[in-house]
Order: sequence, then structure tokens, then C-alpha cells
Amino acid sequence: MDFYKQYPSGLKLVAKQMDNFYTVSLGVFVNVGCVKEDAATNGYSHFIEHLVFKGTDKRTCLQISEEIDDIGANINAYTSKDSTCFYTKSSADDLEKCMDVLSDMYFNAAIPEDELEREKGVVIEEIKMCEDTPDDVSQDLISKALFYKQPLGQTILGSIENIKYSDRHSILDFKKKHYVPTSTVVAVCGKFDFDSLDKLVENYFEQHCDKSGLLDGAEPEVSYKSKFLYTFKPIEQSHLQLAWGGFALNSAERYANSMLASILGGGLSSRLNQVIREQNGLAYSVYAYPSYYSKCGTFEIYVGLSPENNVKVCNLVKTEIDKLLNDGITERELNRARMQAVNALYMNAESNMTLMRLYGRSMLKLNELFDANKDVDKYKAVTAEDINTVARKIFVQPHASAYVGPKVDGYESVSKI
Repeated sequence: MDFYKQYPSGLKLVAKQMDNFYTVSLGVFVNVGCVKEDAATNGYSHFIEHLVFKGTDKRTCLQISEEIDDIGANINAYTSKDSTCFYTKSSADDLEKCMDVLSDMYFNAAIPEDELEREKGVVIEEIKMCEDTPDDVSQDLISKALFYKQPLGQTILGSIENIKYSDRHSILDFKKKHYVPTSTVVAVCGKFDFDSLDKLVENYFEQHCDKSGLLDGAEPEVSYKSKFLYTFKPIEQSHLQLAWGGFALNSAERYANSMLASILGGGLSSRLNQVIREQNGLAYSVYAYPSYYSKCGTFEIYVGLSPENNVKVCNLVKTEIDKLLNDGITERELNRARMQAVNALYMNAESNMTLMRLYGRSMLKLNELFDANKDVDKYKAVTAEDINTVARKIFVQPHASAYVGPKVDGYESVSKI
């Protein structure tokens, strides 16, 4: 059974009751990521995600960890391009303790100077780790190329300089601006009693919320660019990425678009996997995938391969896209992509953690309840012509491209597909 409630402050609660579970997943979603940052504050959303674990007015950093570990629960967080989430998974009996800890972190993070300076080192090491991971660098470059000089083109982690020279005042000011009830969703999936849950949210969140109705501002408008960006690294593989403008999270074409990605570069039976990996043995990792945001989306292709095969693989990618546009998809591909999408939804329904994230994101970004059955019906209704139409809309555009790898002849071939 699904529940939804909006409190007077603007805070939203969304919950799915699953009485056959012993556990419950709790998430606190905040509508902030690099899409809400400028050049000077890029990385602050992710940095704050770290800092709220460093102690509150009544709990030290160690006490936060100990109180969760004492009940055998899990606590963690993540930051994406457009949202931040703090979450726990526990036995149903320990939901109140988790609510207490997460609300304390959300409202009362102390961010003392010594912890701030110490955590700078941790985040800077995380940035360096990503810079040493070629596929992470490639992903950051393709975002920058497609959303050039726009917030979505920024990295989630930000720059070392931004983190190094940030101060407590600027961090607290950013948090105060974006951690407001109108931009916050509490999502719960698993075993609970809704009346009791409602009282917990009222006691631990709503009564502490600023009732002034503060808003943190809308996401900026987006335009797609066709830049080619590259980074030379003395590594064994080349990492090639292409990106086109796609469809927003609320687009009716999202379902056909996801099925297109599955057909072109999903599982081992997909076109790119068959021609590049299985038939020619030119890559271990090759895939296509979509991303969806409030005002835009992307369609991306990634291949990791030996540098001497750059031109050959780019030609194969072009050939497969041309075949798709000229001949369309087959009925068998349509049915396979439909079954993959539908059964992925059913598999997600077996994890209350996954469902919590789906419910939270849907309410945060779309202001609506996630409905797996509706999505199943949408996927089942997609036709071959729907997918062919989406393909034409995507691939008629100039594409953005990125290359990470050694400096070799043909490194720029990914920009010429």
C-alpha cells in the first residue's frame, strides 16, 4: 500500500508499506546537486553530504556510527547531479532510531572547523582517486562536452581548489539555502505502520522545519552542445564516449528511449555488444545508456578498447547507428527490450532499498508517486515505430564526444562519427 502526505512546511512524505518484509529503508532526499551549483560552489553539495556525518550538536561523528552499528543497521549517503540522499536500512523495530539520527544530521550538523579541515583531505583524495580512474574521467568529460559551461556539465565532486579554499561560513550558507522543507522528501519502504510513521516524521522533521516556505530556486534551463574534449593519459586502454541530447524525466518518450538504449547497447545480445565484442573481439566493455533530469536527458555510448582500434570501433559504431536509422528495429528486439524493462521493474520491487530510492526520486523530481504498474503498462505500449522515431530524434543531432587515453593517431575519430 502506498502513502503520501505533504506537511504545512512543504516537506513531503512518501511511503510504500511491505508487510512481508522484516526491514525498512528510510531515505531523506534533498533537491540539490551540481545542477544547483555555480563555478564557485561546485562540489559543495557532495562536500556537505560528507560533513553532516561529522557530528551534530548532540552527537559526535563516532556516536552517529555507533548508534547505527549498535542496532545492526546500515547508514550511508550519495550525491548525484541533481539530488542528495541520506539513507538507512534497519529492522522495522528500529525505524525511530534511524529517523532520530538522520533528522539530527539534517537539521543540526555542527560542521566544526577541525572536522571541516580534516574532511577536505578526504574529499580531495576522492577527487584524485576519480582522476586516476579513466572511465570516471571519461564520464566527467562527456558531461562537460554535452552541457558545456552549464551547471549539469560540472562534476559532482567539484574541483580540488573549491574544496581546499571553502570555509565554514560558505558551506553553512549553501546548506541553509538548499536544505529547506519544500526541497526535501522523506521516503520509506518496508514494514511500518503509517500512523506511527506519520507521527515520527512530525516529531523528528516537521516540527523542526522552517515554516516560512523558503524555496531554493528552480533548476536552470539547459541546451545541448557538441564539443569534443579529451585527456591524454599513459594507460593501456582508450575510453571513448558519445552523447546526444535525450528526453526529460517526465517525457512520454522516456520509455521508448530506454528500450532503444537496451537494443543498441544493453545486454550481450545488443547490437553494439554483438558487433564490437562478440564478432570482432575489440572491447570488453561497451554499452549505451540514457540519463534523465528535470529539464533534459542524455543518450550515451561508451567503449573501452585498445588505442590502435579507435578508428575501427568508431566506424563500427557509425555503421550500427546508420543501420538502425535506415532499417529500424526488429520485432524480436522490441519484445526483448520490453521484457528486459518490465522484468527489471519486477526485480526492483523485491528490494525495499531500491524502491525507496525510486519513490523518493519520483516525488522529489516529478512530485508524483512512483507507480511500477504504470511503468509496466507504458513499456508494454511502446511500438517499434515509437523506438524508431526516438532514434531519429536523437541521432539527427550533432553529438558531443570525449576521449581518455594515450595520445595516438585517430584519438579524435570519436568526434567524427
